[in-house]
Amino acid sequence: MSASAPRVPLVEHRADVEALLAPLLRTERHRLEAGLVGRVAAAERRARVDVPSADNSQMDGFAVASTDCPAAGEEFALPVGAPIPAGAAPSALEAGTARPIMTGAPLPAGADLVIPIEEAVDGGFDAPRVTLRPLDVTPGRYVRARGSDCRAGDTVLRAGDELTPARIAQLASVGIGDVDLVEPVATVVLSTGSEVADPAGPLPAGDAYDANGPGLAAALTAAGADVLSTDRVPDDPDALLDLLAAYARSGAQLVVTSGGVSEGAYEVVKLAASRPGVDLTFCKVAMQPGGPQGLGTVTLDGHRLAWLAFPGNPVSALLSCELFARPALHAPARPRLRLPVRLEHPESSPPALEQYRRAYVLASGAVRLAGGPSSHLLGALATATALVVVPVGTDRLEDGDVLETILLT
Repeated sequence: MSASAPRVPLVEHRADVEALLAPLLRTERHRLEAGLVGRVAAAERRARVDVPSADNSQMDGFAVASTDCPAAGEEFALPVGAPIPAGAAPSALEAGTARPIMTGAPLPAGADLVIPIEEAVDGGFDAPRVTLRPLDVTPGRYVRARGSDCRAGDTVLRAGDELTPARIAQLASVGIGDVDLVEPVATVVLSTGSEVADPAGPLPAGDAYDANGPGLAAALTAAGADVLSTDRVPDDPDALLDLLAAYARSGAQLVVTSGGVSEGAYEVVKLAASRPGVDLTFCKVAMQPGGPQGLGTVTLDGHRLAWLAFPGNPVSALLSCELFARPALHAPARPRLRLPVRLEHPESSPPALEQYRRAYVLASGAVRLAGGPSSHLLGALATATALVVVPVGTDRLEDGDVLETILLT
């Protein structure tokens, strides 16, 4: 790719990444259980039953007919019938009686109101007669209507939904015992560059600790990938391809590299792209940071790997994973809002590029930029709770500008 080649629109490169990874995605049915939290649904599911399955009591109290009650606040007495525990199938309410009913118990036919035990002034559940002074006698008071939470046939899970604790609970409540999920893609993360050092060891002069390996592995795991390994490889294309061949034989489906895609003399990913079995294309995406990108496949020893080649600066690598790998792996979409930006002074933006600025959301609902635009400022991303999207065509940000904001937390 020449330095003068036109920039690729971000949406086009995202579509290319999604097309590359689509053959790797498969679905599998799983029994509903707690361990599925965080997984992503591959198909919709519909409720099998109404919830609640019958009109039931919201309180411990007395099931009565509103026609047997005088005005609110007035005392009256009724004989006490048979109690109704939760899980019972009660007979109809006899006219002119009150039946003790427990929270969650089905309302008997003929009753349309529950008077809580706290509004009994004399007698109780075990007494033959009870005197009540209800604060309200409106039909439906303290009654949870059948189907008020969900109706049989309602869609309770859609493809792309994340299984949260609440979703798992709802699926169980409507009689769904298994779900179809997107299966994790077996992924290897490689940091390239002879200067990349193990964070657990000493730092040689001129080197830098490997931030991309741990960071990308975490981001890909959060996006639903099964990260088999992280590794580092020097600026040696033979060493890179030997490592990829070993991972391909071990069952990896996808390799994500960082570095080696720019215009320098030792860009190891670009050097490897000229070798047999490697089919990579490179481009510059119209974005900042993270413009240099590569994607394609490598076939070694009869094993084929999809390959995403991200730039080496840590913010660029993580942003590339967020904008390209995450949606292609069918991770749940991030919330996007239009929020005002608070600035102490105007900020410039390259008008030909879509710029992503690290930011944090204020209590007021506005956002404040965190650090500058440089792609090495990892600390600003570590504290950020959002990304502010500065659209193409914008050369200057002013205080109060309202911009699309991606919420990261």
